[in-house]
This record gives sequence, C-alpha cells and structure tokens, in this order.
Amino acid sequence: MSLSEKIKEIKVKQGEIALFYLAQAGFCIKSAGNKIIVIDAYLSDAAERLFGFKRMIPSVIKPEEIDADFFLSTHSHVDHLDPDAIPVIAKNPKTFFVGSMDCEELYQQNNISKTSYCVLKSDEEWTGNGIKIKAIYADHGDLAPTAIGMLIDIEGIKIYHSGDTCFAPDKIKASLNTSVDIMIAPINGQYGNLNASESCKLANLLAPKVTIASHFWMFIEHVGEGGVGDPSTFLKESEHLSQNIRAMVMAPGELFIYSK
Repeated sequence: MSLSEKIKEIKVKQGEIALFYLAQAGFCIKSAGNKIIVIDAYLSDAAERLFGFKRMIPSVIKPEEIDADFFLSTHSHVDHLDPDAIPVIAKNPKTFFVGSMDCEELYQQNNISKTSYCVLKSDEEWTGNGIKIKAIYADHGDLAPTAIGMLIDIEGIKIYHSGDTCFAPDKIKASLNTSVDIMIAPINGQYGNLNASESCKLANLLAPKVTIASHFWMFIEHVGEGGVGDPSTFLKESEHLSQNIRAMVMAPGELFIYSK
C-alpha cells in the first residue's frame, strides 16, 4: 500500500492524531475530523536542480498524491516550500496554503488565489476550518529573515514545528506562550539550525510530551564533523531529557499515533 493510500484510509480516533514523516522537515498530520495538514514537505529534486544539493532519501510520496486541506511552509527555502511540487499541489481547489511572508511570491507565481492562502509574521495567528495556526519566533538569520516556526492546534492537540532556527530558547518560549504536546525541531546543526544538543535543551525548556528529530540525512551538505546532523547523536543527547519527554527518530514514511 502506498503512503498516500495509508494516509487516506487510516481512521483516527477522537483525542488522537496520525503523524507521518515525509523526510527532511516534512510531516503529514491527520486529525480525527479527517483534516490533513502537510508541513514543510520536500518532494522533488529542486535542491539539486537549483543548487546542486543531491537528494539522498527518495521521496515517499509524489506531489500529485498530496491531498491536503492545509499545506504549510515555515519559509521559502526549497526544502520547505518546494517550487517543483507547489504547481502540482496548487491544482487541488480544497488546499489552503499558510506560510511565512517570503512564501507569498511563489504562491502568486503559481496563481494561487488570495482567498486560498495566508502569510504570517511571528506571533500572528490564522484560524479556520477546525484548526488554529500561530507563527512562532524563529531565527534563521540572513538566510531567511522572515522564517517562522508554527504552532498547530488541531482538536486540542498542539504541535510545534520549529522550522529552521538557531537556539533562541527564551524568545521561542515567549512566542509559544503555551504548553505543547509534540515538538518537531532540526538536529542538523548546519546553516544556522539547531544541533542535537540544542534541540534537546529546547525540549527540556518547552516540556512537550514527545520531541521528534527532523532535518537530517537528506543532503550530504547537512552533515557536519563529530556527528553533527546524525540522529544517533540526537538519541544520545536525549538521555539528558526529562523522563516525561519521549524522544523519537522516525523513518521516512513512518506513522506515529499520538494520543492526548
């Protein structure tokens, strides 16, 4: 069974979400109300075509198989807002796009109606169709000055996806201003991102029930010396987490059922 079929067929119980890992920083969330949210999905070879960054993990789902109610992007870098996938995904009339300010240019280039997208600055919120999305402070430096994280509140379950950010714990916590159930954060430690140790330190501060590693193994350029960007380093660092926090490394295509 293909991943798209698994997403379509899974029945999610009240008080739960189904979370699928799409590799890199990409995830697909399905709610009990059958809402499908895709965030930061990199589905093509755009990074190699544009910058020479060869894809090391095959895509687990094709752009034409994405049937999302919401398609979210924390910033406009190609591995978070895929310029080769967006034209395909935008053909689905039900999909609503939410992104950082720098995503708007690509939305407009693909003739996405202004009624079908929203762009957010840090601490701004959008609510509709059963979910609430808040833009959370992120610092990705000059690489993406308008980059944000996202807090997704769906049926009472709160998922914080940090997007790409350096270690700015106090500002992130203040921007969130709430407890979270799941935290998703990078561990690659390159290009201004959190490394494994910083990701775990942030998790200890925010105290999610689950923290999930992201942004690893997709590009050779995201691997550094001394285990930087290796999920085994993250698991080693997770030994210092509070005993109430579960650390996870998911395989591409893997399903995790979170129960509130």
